[in-house]
Amino acid sequence: MPTDGLNDENNMFSDSSDVEVVEEVNVKRPYSEVEQESKAQDKKVFLKSTVRRTGDDEPSVGSLFNIHIAKKDSIDDITSPRFDPSLFDIKPHFPSTMCGKPNDSILFSFLSSVLQKSDDIFCTGKGSRKSVLTLLSNFFRVLIYHNPSDVIPAIYILLNRIYPDYENIEIGVGDHLILKSMSEAYSKSEQNIKSMLKKHEDLGIVAGLSSCTSQLLVKLPDNTISGILKQFRTISSITGKNSSNHKKDIIKKMLITAKKEEAKYIIRFLQQKLRIGIGINTIFQCVADAFYLTKVGTEGSEPVGDVRTNKSVELNDTLEEMEFAVRTAITLVPNIDKVVGHLLNGDDSTQLLEHCKITPGIPVRPMLAKPVNTTDEIVQSVGGENVLFTCEYKYDGERVQLHLLNDRTIKLFSRNMENLCPKYPDVVANFKKCIKDDLKECIIDCEVVPMDNENKILSFQCLSTRKRKDVDINNISVRVCLFPFDILYLNGETLVTMPLSKRRELLHSSLNPQTGLLSFAKYKNVYSLEDIDDFLKMAVQESCEGLMIKTLDDKATYEPQARSNKWLKFKKDYITGMSDSVDLVPIGAFYGKGKRTNVYGSFLLAVYDPIQEIYQGVCKTGTGFNDQTLKELHDSLQNNVVNSKPSNYEVSDKMVPDVWFSPEKVWECKCADLSISPVYTAANRLTTNEKGIGLRFPRFLRVRDDKKPEDATTSDEIFDMYLKQFNK
Repeated sequence: MPTDGLNDENNMFSDSSDVEVVEEVNVKRPYSEVEQESKAQDKKVFLKSTVRRTGDDEPSVGSLFNIHIAKKDSIDDITSPRFDPSLFDIKPHFPSTMCGKPNDSILFSFLSSVLQKSDDIFCTGKGSRKSVLTLLSNFFRVLIYHNPSDVIPAIYILLNRIYPDYENIEIGVGDHLILKSMSEAYSKSEQNIKSMLKKHEDLGIVAGLSSCTSQLLVKLPDNTISGILKQFRTISSITGKNSSNHKKDIIKKMLITAKKEEAKYIIRFLQQKLRIGIGINTIFQCVADAFYLTKVGTEGSEPVGDVRTNKSVELNDTLEEMEFAVRTAITLVPNIDKVVGHLLNGDDSTQLLEHCKITPGIPVRPMLAKPVNTTDEIVQSVGGENVLFTCEYKYDGERVQLHLLNDRTIKLFSRNMENLCPKYPDVVANFKKCIKDDLKECIIDCEVVPMDNENKILSFQCLSTRKRKDVDINNISVRVCLFPFDILYLNGETLVTMPLSKRRELLHSSLNPQTGLLSFAKYKNVYSLEDIDDFLKMAVQESCEGLMIKTLDDKATYEPQARSNKWLKFKKDYITGMSDSVDLVPIGAFYGKGKRTNVYGSFLLAVYDPIQEIYQGVCKTGTGFNDQTLKELHDSLQNNVVNSKPSNYEVSDKMVPDVWFSPEKVWECKCADLSISPVYTAANRLTTNEKGIGLRFPRFLRVRDDKKPEDATTSDEIFDMYLKQFNK
């Protein structure tokens, strides 16, 4: 039986530091009063609220380049904000001509040297992040000026991806195959390589320290940026008999050809552990800065190295506007080829947003909700007691984005853009039965909810018994019903800037609900607090988690990837402590004792800080697990074990686990409350004494397969939850 209380033997595995007296401290609000007021106002530009917040001590990338320089001040130092790529000597970074034909890609050694320099900078401590951002921005500027065709492959490599996320194509290489490839490339035994790995704790470093002794009859072509990505994509496409040998041969050739740091980053990419220390948001800020500062050459125009020193260039936007446009574009169209392709065609910020619009078949990051604890907080958040807003049932299912294409193809995507059609073939079939004749194309936000044979809602846990793919539509183990609650696109028109009241009207007029197959989310438009309480009771009685509170007409647009006061989640247990569960990332584990000898006994969990792009320790827990769950978690985490603490982890020396994990999983957890802690580091940039915030009596609830680590609860959210405790 799973444990669900504090008085169980599992609780002995919780560190004593989890139980602390709440310490009164002065905290600095993440926003000033002026910013709070500004934040509440309507945004003139759609999705303005998706721009992430930057701390006072952490300037945005663009601000590093907002300096006035003259032509004579420009230099060829790629680490400097005064860098001009037109002064950079690119010739050594192009391969020699092969077979009489010039190679059209820059050497991979250039990218790997930038990654090595980035690693070296991060080790220098304070201020290192700014230097890395400058370096990466200037790296992209070199590519834009000297060889634009390498920009897209370079972005994929830096993001440790080979295709857009929603295509769900993985490279499909395990450590065993990598070891075999290294063994043959370097003429070393696998045991020898494993011994080196034990010493250096990084297979990439082992590769970098090794050298090829093979005598080749024919010289292999040098590794290039575009060529390396092409090889990675080839590896991902190999299937069938002898596929392992074919993959091994490709890896082996890349390693034999590799020079200096190349092998290290090839191996890290194959392991999906490139670990450059910054995330997707910042990389695209660097891309935006690069395309603003350096203009790509197009038909009829030469490239411009630095617009700051070239007065003949007419600028239609600002550096900040370009950053915003790129972030918005990649949110609406999460496809590097499409977004960066427009930039390579010379788009400015306005043109980019005109070209990058929501498109059926390409998933959009879903809008998110803020948790609230009381009805008074709801009224305050939506703007007062006289504002009409709407309450919807919060169904306990799986968030799904459904796309209907013009050819009647239906696609299902999870909140992290995973293809869910193999998991829910019944949803696809059922939706087709509910389409009205005039519905041609749409993108619908909905929840897939398990149902019994009497069409009553079942627990979310029932969905875990369904296979993740290759589900036989004729042998469905758990029935599900689709509950649509919003529509983003309809018959060629983007609806996200419309108010919810209009979107809901269009949604309901487009589908024919059928009992047990498709039902619209139950809702009620309300003015009073009493209406909220009554509707919450109804939702709980009908097996829902609680309510979603949404603005209806005023400030009621749909904001992809945003978490704002327009959507609030109000759960049924708000009066029993911390109302909302938290989504945490397991970053370490402690060996078990007694009956837990062969599994991990407790885990170190972290929140995500999107500003610093790091994971911060927030609690240690051994509570909420039964024996079977512990065994399953232990087995599933083995592929995530790393030999040392990753550089993007901020963890106190007082809380060092026996085993470190790479950030891959997300777990939903509950706790009694939160307190200031000298042991944990969560939200420490928001407290004046630089202590962190820790969860008291944390308890594991479930694995969240539908979330990525970057979707976990943030340090800012933990800070807000801590403050709300004093407002009850």
